[in-house]
Amino acid sequence: MIRNLGHISIRTRDIELSTKFYRDILGIPFSRREETERFYVVFLQLGDTEIELLQLKNGEYEKRADGPVDHMAFFVEDLDAAMQKLKEHQVVVLSDTVREVFGWRVMFVQGPDGERIELMEVIK
Repeated sequence: MIRNLGHISIRTRDIELSTKFYRDILGIPFSRREETERFYVVFLQLGDTEIELLQLKNGEYEKRADGPVDHMAFFVEDLDAAMQKLKEHQVVVLSDTVREVFGWRVMFVQGPDGERIELMEVIK
């Protein structure tokens, strides 16, 4: 039935700020820019999965609170180097310390619109 994850959609107040965060700071490659009647849309490509950034054209911010999704997680090669880069860009760090769980080293940070992002390094 389900083959893989298609995309993760993130509503944003400022699509340019969010694009810079995900593309330039996290390093997720830009795919394309689109628009609909209601939204400006930017797609970033992460393997077979897209990150879809949405901004309402009317300038309002419509935060959705109708679901149980807690966070999204990305694997990194070197968690310490990733955290250093994020701190240099004043990204909000939500974890006090690196935790080791399920064979990973993990930390949580906050995206431009308050989204929780987990960064994970496989413990070798």
